[in-house]
Amino acid sequence: MSSITPYDSVQTGLIVVGFALALVCDLRTQRIPNVLALLALFSGLSFHLYHSGLAGAGIALAGAAVALLMVPLYAKGFIGAGDVKLMMGMGALMGPVLSLWVLALGIVCGALVAPLLAVNQVGWDGLTATAKRYYQCFMTRQYFAPEQGEAAATRVPYAPALAMGWVLTQWLSLPGL
Repeated sequence: MSSITPYDSVQTGLIVVGFALALVCDLRTQRIPNVLALLALFSGLSFHLYHSGLAGAGIALAGAAVALLMVPLYAKGFIGAGDVKLMMGMGALMGPVLSLWVLALGIVCGALVAPLLAVNQVGWDGLTATAKRYYQCFMTRQYFAPEQGEAAATRVPYAPALAMGWVLTQWLSLPGL
């Protein structure tokens, strides 16, 4: 049975603070400040460099590089650039293995939470309008762009999904699960 070290506690504290700040910013303004992502990146790099030397810097950079897997989601318009930058910073804190798990579970959480956040913004009428548009696209085999007021046209904060992915990875790593 492994025990929690001070190193683990500091790392977890930095991750909690980073995700908490990102949640507040993203839910209030639907933006994640660049300074927050940069602070997380430099914190992760400094933290791992201090703890493990140059190998630690490699761990931090590999964790940050995991966020590059989000670029196709950004290119398709599913997430914003701030979400990618946040994951780069948090990835530097978490390292590559945890970052991959957080990203995978964050995508699953996002698929479940994003529709709820969209409905919260536009109501059931917006969801109904999106469902009707999808039906029209399917029946006519043509794409119709979402209109204003539709659930599909809303910008949804993604930091909550990434934070939920991290919480879920922590829960799944508890002994006995």
